[in-house]
Amino acid sequence: MKILLTGASGFIGSALAEELARNGHAVRVLDLQPPPPDLECPVEFVQGDVTDAATCARAVKGCQALCHLAARVGDWGPAEAYFHVNVLGTETLLAAARRAELQRFVLVSSLAVHHYGGHLQGNEQAPRDGHINAYSRSKIAAEDALRLQAGRVEWVIARPGVFPFGPRDRTAFYELARAMERRQLGTVNQGQALLTTAYVDNLAHGLRLTLEHPAAADQVFVLGDDEAISWADLLALFARELQVAPPRLNLPELLAYPLASGMEAAWRMVGAERAPPLTRYRILLSARDCQFSSAKAKELLGYRPGVDLQEAVRRTVAWYRAES
Repeated sequence: MKILLTGASGFIGSALAEELARNGHAVRVLDLQPPPPDLECPVEFVQGDVTDAATCARAVKGCQALCHLAARVGDWGPAEAYFHVNVLGTETLLAAARRAELQRFVLVSSLAVHHYGGHLQGNEQAPRDGHINAYSRSKIAAEDALRLQAGRVEWVIARPGVFPFGPRDRTAFYELARAMERRQLGTVNQGQALLTTAYVDNLAHGLRLTLEHPAAADQVFVLGDDEAISWADLLALFARELQVAPPRLNLPELLAYPLASGMEAAWRMVGAERAPPLTRYRILLSARDCQFSSAKAKELLGYRPGVDLQEAVRRTVAWYRAES
Protein backbone atom coordinates (compact mmCIF):
# COMPACT_ATOMS: atom_id res chain seq x y z
CA MET A 1 0.00 0.00 0.00
CA LYS A 2 1.21 3.52 -0.75
CA ILE A 3 0.77 5.70 2.32
CA LEU A 4 1.08 9.46 2.72
CA LEU A 5 2.51 10.79 5.98
CA THR A 6 2.32 14.43 6.97
CA GLY A 7 4.74 15.75 9.55
CA ALA A 8 7.27 13.02 8.84
CA SER A 9 10.23 15.25 9.63
CA GLY A 10 9.32 14.93 13.32
CA PHE A 11 10.40 12.11 15.57
CA ILE A 12 7.05 10.27 15.51
CA GLY A 13 6.54 10.66 11.77
CA SER A 14 10.06 9.53 10.91
CA ALA A 15 9.71 6.45 13.14
CA LEU A 16 6.39 5.66 11.48
CA ALA A 17 7.94 6.00 8.01
CA GLU A 18 10.56 3.42 8.96
CA GLU A 19 7.94 1.12 10.51
CA LEU A 20 5.80 1.26 7.36
CA ALA A 21 8.74 0.67 5.04
CA ARG A 22 9.90 -2.34 7.10
CA ASN A 23 6.45 -3.83 6.62
CA GLY A 24 6.33 -3.49 2.87
CA HIS A 25 4.58 -0.16 2.34
CA ALA A 26 5.64 2.61 -0.02
CA VAL A 27 5.91 5.92 1.84
CA ARG A 28 5.36 9.45 0.60
CA VAL A 29 5.85 12.33 3.03
CA LEU A 30 4.41 15.83 2.99
CA ASP A 31 6.14 18.36 5.20
CA LEU A 32 7.62 21.83 5.28
CA GLN A 33 11.04 20.32 6.04
CA PRO A 34 12.78 17.27 4.50
CA PRO A 35 12.86 14.05 6.52
CA PRO A 36 15.83 13.67 8.90
CA PRO A 37 19.10 12.71 7.21
CA ASP A 38 19.43 9.56 9.33
CA LEU A 39 16.08 8.18 8.14
CA GLU A 40 16.59 4.46 7.54
CA CYS A 41 14.21 4.00 4.63
CA PRO A 42 13.53 5.48 1.20
CA VAL A 43 10.65 7.94 0.97
CA GLU A 44 9.16 10.19 -1.67
CA PHE A 45 9.26 13.75 -0.37
CA VAL A 46 6.69 16.43 -1.21
CA GLN A 47 7.54 19.80 0.27
CA GLY A 48 4.59 21.95 1.21
CA ASP A 49 1.92 23.11 3.62
CA VAL A 50 -1.08 20.99 4.66
CA THR A 51 -3.30 24.08 4.45
CA ASP A 52 -2.59 24.49 0.72
CA ALA A 53 -5.21 22.69 -1.39
CA ALA A 54 -3.03 22.26 -4.49
CA THR A 55 -0.17 20.79 -2.47
CA CYS A 56 -2.52 18.36 -0.70
CA ALA A 57 -4.05 17.26 -4.02
CA ARG A 58 -0.59 16.54 -5.40
CA ALA A 59 0.49 14.70 -2.26
CA VAL A 60 -2.49 12.32 -2.03
CA LYS A 61 -2.46 11.34 -5.70
CA GLY A 62 -1.81 7.62 -6.08
CA CYS A 63 -2.00 6.89 -2.34
CA GLN A 64 -4.42 4.49 -0.69
CA ALA A 65 -4.23 5.84 2.88
CA LEU A 66 -2.70 8.64 4.88
CA CYS A 67 -1.64 9.40 8.43
CA HIS A 68 -1.86 13.05 9.41
CA LEU A 69 0.71 13.96 12.06
CA ALA A 70 1.53 17.55 11.04
CA ALA A 71 0.31 19.93 13.74
CA ARG A 72 1.10 23.01 15.71
CA VAL A 73 1.79 21.85 19.26
CA GLY A 74 2.28 23.64 22.55
CA ASP A 75 0.32 25.18 25.39
CA TRP A 76 0.78 28.84 24.53
CA GLY A 77 0.09 31.09 21.58
CA PRO A 78 -2.74 32.65 19.57
CA ALA A 79 -5.77 30.47 18.91
CA GLU A 80 -5.82 31.50 15.25
CA ALA A 81 -2.42 29.90 14.65
CA TYR A 82 -3.46 26.58 16.21
CA PHE A 83 -6.78 26.42 14.38
CA HIS A 84 -5.19 27.38 11.06
CA VAL A 85 -2.77 24.45 11.11
CA ASN A 86 -4.64 21.85 13.13
CA VAL A 87 -8.19 22.34 11.89
CA LEU A 88 -7.89 23.97 8.46
CA GLY A 89 -4.97 21.65 7.67
CA THR A 90 -7.08 18.60 8.53
CA GLU A 91 -10.03 19.86 6.49
CA THR A 92 -7.88 20.71 3.45
CA LEU A 93 -6.12 17.37 3.49
CA LEU A 94 -9.39 15.52 4.00
CA ALA A 95 -11.01 17.28 1.03
CA ALA A 96 -8.12 16.16 -1.16
CA ALA A 97 -8.40 12.62 0.22
CA ARG A 98 -12.11 12.49 -0.60
CA ARG A 99 -11.54 13.67 -4.18
CA ALA A 100 -8.74 11.13 -4.65
CA GLU A 101 -10.96 8.40 -3.11
CA LEU A 102 -8.44 7.36 -0.48
CA GLN A 103 -9.55 4.42 1.59
CA ARG A 104 -8.47 5.64 5.04
CA PHE A 105 -7.50 8.84 6.87
CA VAL A 106 -5.75 8.46 10.24
CA LEU A 107 -5.60 11.60 12.37
CA VAL A 108 -3.01 11.65 15.15
CA SER A 109 -4.81 13.63 17.82
CA SER A 110 -3.96 14.03 21.50
CA LEU A 111 -5.13 13.09 24.98
CA ALA A 112 -5.19 16.85 25.52
CA VAL A 113 -8.78 16.68 24.23
CA HIS A 114 -9.57 15.56 27.81
CA HIS A 115 -9.43 17.85 30.84
CA TYR A 116 -6.57 16.70 33.05
CA GLY A 117 -8.67 16.50 36.17
CA GLY A 118 -7.64 12.97 37.09
CA HIS A 119 -7.88 9.81 34.95
CA LEU A 120 -7.09 6.25 36.02
CA GLN A 121 -7.65 3.57 33.38
CA GLY A 122 -9.17 6.25 31.18
CA ASN A 123 -10.37 5.24 27.74
CA GLU A 124 -11.65 6.58 24.45
CA GLN A 125 -15.07 7.36 25.96
CA ALA A 126 -13.80 9.95 28.43
CA PRO A 127 -15.43 13.38 27.90
CA ARG A 128 -13.62 15.64 25.47
CA ASP A 129 -13.63 18.58 27.86
CA GLY A 130 -10.06 19.83 27.42
CA HIS A 131 -10.68 23.52 26.81
CA ILE A 132 -7.76 24.91 28.81
CA ASN A 133 -5.78 26.17 25.81
CA ALA A 134 -5.97 26.68 22.06
CA TYR A 135 -4.07 23.47 21.29
CA SER A 136 -6.60 21.32 23.16
CA ARG A 137 -9.56 23.09 21.56
CA SER A 138 -8.04 22.82 18.09
CA LYS A 139 -7.56 19.06 18.48
CA ILE A 140 -11.19 18.62 19.49
CA ALA A 141 -12.25 20.65 16.44
CA ALA A 142 -9.96 18.64 14.14
CA GLU A 143 -11.45 15.37 15.39
CA ASP A 144 -14.96 16.72 14.79
CA ALA A 145 -14.06 17.88 11.28
CA LEU A 146 -12.72 14.44 10.38
CA ARG A 147 -15.77 12.58 11.64
CA LEU A 148 -18.29 14.95 10.06
CA GLN A 149 -16.58 15.49 6.70
CA ALA A 150 -15.03 12.07 5.96
CA GLY A 151 -17.76 10.95 3.57
CA ARG A 152 -16.80 7.57 2.15
CA VAL A 153 -13.26 7.79 3.49
CA GLU A 154 -12.69 5.57 6.53
CA TRP A 155 -11.59 7.72 9.45
CA VAL A 156 -9.44 6.77 12.43
CA ILE A 157 -8.47 8.94 15.41
CA ALA A 158 -5.35 7.93 17.36
CA ARG A 159 -4.48 9.56 20.68
CA PRO A 160 -0.93 8.80 21.88
CA GLY A 161 -0.03 8.59 25.56
CA VAL A 162 0.46 11.96 27.21
CA PHE A 163 4.26 11.72 27.11
CA PRO A 164 5.48 10.52 23.70
CA PHE A 165 9.27 10.22 23.66
CA GLY A 166 12.14 8.50 21.91
CA PRO A 167 15.11 9.02 19.59
CA ARG A 168 14.91 12.15 17.39
CA ASP A 169 12.71 13.92 19.96
CA ARG A 170 14.45 17.29 19.90
CA THR A 171 11.62 19.07 21.68
CA ALA A 172 10.02 17.63 24.81
CA PHE A 173 12.58 15.00 25.83
CA TYR A 174 15.64 16.96 24.72
CA GLU A 175 14.57 19.96 26.79
CA LEU A 176 13.64 17.76 29.74
CA ALA A 177 17.07 16.10 29.71
CA ARG A 178 18.84 19.47 29.47
CA ALA A 179 16.81 20.78 32.42
CA MET A 180 17.64 17.70 34.49
CA GLU A 181 21.33 18.09 33.77
CA ARG A 182 21.16 21.73 34.88
CA ARG A 183 19.07 20.82 37.96
CA GLN A 184 16.33 23.15 36.74
CA LEU A 185 13.50 20.62 36.62
CA GLY A 186 10.92 20.28 39.37
CA THR A 187 7.82 18.28 40.21
CA VAL A 188 4.33 19.06 41.47
CA ASN A 189 2.94 17.15 44.47
CA GLN A 190 6.24 15.23 44.67
CA GLY A 191 5.61 13.76 41.21
CA GLN A 192 3.13 11.19 42.52
CA ALA A 193 0.61 11.55 39.65
CA LEU A 194 0.44 8.59 37.25
CA LEU A 195 0.77 8.99 33.51
CA THR A 196 0.78 6.98 30.28
CA THR A 197 3.89 7.23 28.15
CA ALA A 198 4.20 6.40 24.45
CA TYR A 199 7.65 5.25 23.37
CA VAL A 200 8.02 6.14 19.73
CA ASP A 201 8.63 2.64 18.35
CA ASN A 202 5.59 1.30 20.20
CA LEU A 203 3.54 4.23 18.95
CA ALA A 204 4.69 3.70 15.36
CA HIS A 205 3.63 0.05 15.61
CA GLY A 206 0.18 1.10 16.80
CA LEU A 207 -0.21 3.73 14.09
CA ARG A 208 0.72 1.19 11.43
CA LEU A 209 -2.08 -1.05 12.69
CA THR A 210 -4.57 1.82 12.45
CA LEU A 211 -3.61 2.19 8.80
CA GLU A 212 -3.71 -1.52 7.97
CA HIS A 213 -6.31 -3.25 10.11
CA PRO A 214 -9.89 -3.49 8.81
CA ALA A 215 -11.27 -3.21 12.37
CA ALA A 216 -9.73 0.25 12.79
CA ALA A 217 -12.20 1.90 10.39
CA ASP A 218 -14.28 4.69 11.99
CA GLN A 219 -12.79 4.13 15.44
CA VAL A 220 -10.91 6.08 18.12
CA PHE A 221 -7.88 4.53 19.84
CA VAL A 222 -5.54 5.35 22.69
CA LEU A 223 -2.00 4.17 21.94
CA GLY A 224 0.30 4.06 24.95
CA ASP A 225 2.86 1.93 26.73
CA ASP A 226 1.83 -0.88 29.05
CA GLU A 227 3.33 0.43 32.28
CA ALA A 228 1.52 3.03 34.37
CA ILE A 229 4.23 5.08 36.08
CA SER A 230 4.42 8.16 38.25
CA TRP A 231 6.28 11.26 37.15
CA ALA A 232 8.69 10.75 40.05
CA ASP A 233 9.53 7.20 38.96
CA LEU A 234 9.79 8.13 35.29
CA LEU A 235 12.14 11.02 36.06
CA ALA A 236 14.17 8.70 38.30
CA LEU A 237 14.61 6.32 35.34
CA PHE A 238 15.79 9.18 33.16
CA ALA A 239 18.06 10.49 35.92
CA ARG A 240 19.73 7.11 36.35
CA GLU A 241 20.50 6.83 32.63
CA LEU A 242 21.61 10.46 32.42
CA GLN A 243 23.74 9.93 35.57
CA VAL A 244 22.28 12.96 37.30
CA ALA A 245 20.32 13.45 40.51
CA PRO A 246 16.52 13.21 40.31
CA PRO A 247 14.70 16.56 40.55
CA ARG A 248 14.53 17.96 44.07
CA LEU A 249 12.52 21.09 43.37
CA ASN A 250 8.84 20.66 44.18
CA LEU A 251 5.70 22.76 44.40
CA PRO A 252 2.33 21.73 45.84
CA GLU A 253 -0.53 22.05 43.37
CA LEU A 254 -2.32 24.49 45.68
CA LEU A 255 0.56 26.92 45.16
CA ALA A 256 1.61 25.98 41.62
CA TYR A 257 -1.78 26.35 39.92
CA PRO A 258 -2.57 29.93 41.05
CA LEU A 259 1.05 30.86 40.35
CA ALA A 260 0.68 29.55 36.79
CA SER A 261 -2.63 31.39 36.38
CA GLY A 262 -1.00 34.62 37.46
CA MET A 263 1.91 34.12 35.08
CA GLU A 264 -0.46 33.47 32.18
CA ALA A 265 -2.41 36.65 32.95
CA ALA A 266 0.77 38.71 33.13
CA TRP A 267 2.17 37.24 29.92
CA ARG A 268 -1.11 37.94 28.09
CA MET A 269 -1.18 41.49 29.41
CA VAL A 270 2.20 42.29 27.88
CA GLY A 271 1.50 40.29 24.70
CA ALA A 272 4.38 37.87 25.25
CA GLU A 273 4.94 35.42 22.40
CA ARG A 274 6.89 32.88 24.43
CA ALA A 275 5.12 30.79 27.05
CA PRO A 276 5.57 31.63 30.73
CA PRO A 277 7.71 29.28 32.85
CA LEU A 278 4.54 27.75 34.31
CA THR A 279 1.16 27.22 32.67
CA ARG A 280 -2.06 25.77 34.09
CA TYR A 281 -1.88 22.95 31.50
CA ARG A 282 1.58 21.87 32.67
CA ILE A 283 0.58 22.01 36.31
CA LEU A 284 -2.51 19.85 35.79
CA LEU A 285 -0.56 17.37 33.68
CA SER A 286 2.06 17.11 36.43
CA ALA A 287 -0.32 17.10 39.40
CA ARG A 288 -3.27 14.94 38.32
CA ASP A 289 -3.34 11.28 37.29
CA CYS A 290 -3.45 11.00 33.50
CA GLN A 291 -3.29 7.26 32.95
CA PHE A 292 -5.14 5.82 29.97
CA SER A 293 -5.62 2.24 28.79
CA SER A 294 -4.85 0.91 25.30
CA ALA A 295 -7.16 -2.08 25.84
CA LYS A 296 -9.33 -1.26 22.83
CA ALA A 297 -6.35 -1.16 20.46
CA LYS A 298 -5.11 -4.44 21.90
CA GLU A 299 -8.46 -6.14 21.49
CA LEU A 300 -9.39 -4.87 18.02
CA LEU A 301 -6.00 -4.40 16.39
CA GLY A 302 -3.66 -6.76 18.23
CA TYR A 303 -1.59 -3.81 19.46
CA ARG A 304 1.31 -4.97 21.62
CA PRO A 305 3.94 -2.44 22.79
CA GLY A 306 7.15 -4.36 22.18
CA VAL A 307 9.64 -2.15 24.04
CA ASP A 308 9.35 -1.94 27.82
CA LEU A 309 9.81 1.35 29.61
CA GLN A 310 13.31 0.76 30.97
CA GLU A 311 14.62 -0.21 27.53
CA ALA A 312 12.79 2.74 25.97
CA VAL A 313 14.48 5.12 28.42
CA ARG A 314 17.88 3.52 27.76
CA ARG A 315 17.53 3.90 23.98
CA THR A 316 16.31 7.47 24.23
CA VAL A 317 19.11 8.60 26.52
CA ALA A 318 21.67 6.83 24.30
CA TRP A 319 20.40 8.85 21.36
CA TYR A 320 20.50 12.04 23.43
CA ARG A 321 24.10 11.36 24.42
CA ALA A 322 25.05 10.86 20.76
CA GLU A 323 23.34 14.15 19.83
CA SER A 324 24.74 16.26 22.68
